[in-house]
Amino acid sequence: MPKAESASESNFIVGIDLGTSCSAVVTENGVKGVVESIVGWPQDIIGLKVLGNSIAIGDTALEFREFLEISYPLANGVIKQGVQRDLEAAEELIKHIISLAEVPEKKKICGIVGVPAKASQQSKQILLDLSKKHMNQVTLISEPFAIAYREERLNNSIIIDLGAGTLNFCTMKGRIPDENSQVSLEKAGNYVDNVLFDSLKRKFPDAQLTPNIVKKLKEKHGTILSGGGNIMVELRIHGKPQTLDITEEMISACSTFVPNMIEEIKKLIVSFDPDFQEEAMKNIMLAGGMSKIKGYDSVIKESLSDYGDAQIHRIDDPMYAVAEGALKIGTDIPVKYWSQLGETVATGK
Repeated sequence: MPKAESASESNFIVGIDLGTSCSAVVTENGVKGVVESIVGWPQDIIGLKVLGNSIAIGDTALEFREFLEISYPLANGVIKQGVQRDLEAAEELIKHIISLAEVPEKKKICGIVGVPAKASQQSKQILLDLSKKHMNQVTLISEPFAIAYREERLNNSIIIDLGAGTLNFCTMKGRIPDENSQVSLEKAGNYVDNVLFDSLKRKFPDAQLTPNIVKKLKEKHGTILSGGGNIMVELRIHGKPQTLDITEEMISACSTFVPNMIEEIKKLIVSFDPDFQEEAMKNIMLAGGMSKIKGYDSVIKESLSDYGDAQIHRIDDPMYAVAEGALKIGTDIPVKYWSQLGETVATGK
């Protein structure tokens, strides 16, 4: 008789980052995938014919958004509550992410999913309930913890994850971070987008702006540094393209949560034993999509000068950092011990 396949051989490990703006997955066999966290359904039979499908996810939903019923199911990094359509969208997004993983046949899908540092118990339970329909075992961990594990900064370090929905902080002190070592703020990338949108509309009331246009402007030109030349962009006014200067508005919008960020970092430094604060200052990790904004590293370093010589490290490839950290945890630690990492549910399939 052929040898029976062991539990470890039948498990297929995936790391997942369900983000407010984008969601990513990486797998134990090297497959990687990313998708915009947006889901849409045709509003009528014409939309169904044009789309050629009953649902659109990611870039397709963005492309055809004018005739779709659109849902952004992840608000501030967690699944929206209270609206059935958003719950349906969240499940469709999870299903899509799993499809990107290219799971081999007869394998049990075991996923570690990153969530905001201070996600509520209710929001985590909703995520577990939806995820267990499509995975055999699911464990939730905090996003900054996943980043710390990826970067092997597990002791005397500070992780700052600048996302779209939340700004997450975590101190690593040689153990799995608890509630007291993590902070989450809701002033993050989407907040910057809203501030930038409002300020541009005030300055250029006739400019044809959409949230998507403003987001792309931030992603391309985002900075908090002055003296780098004017930011000149082409926008349409009454349908006609015009070149406009948005330098002041961009710097102001991208700077809007800096005081909050600095305040939290200072609190985290003081939380370390005095003997280890100097080392923690040299291990400040900047991650997340908003970490690409020019100047955050320098303003953090300057603001902490009274505390000592801070060293700010930008991680590479922030798009996949959480998912890769989650995968690394999942492959390093046997599945049977995952419940020690965070909230876990197993379907028993």
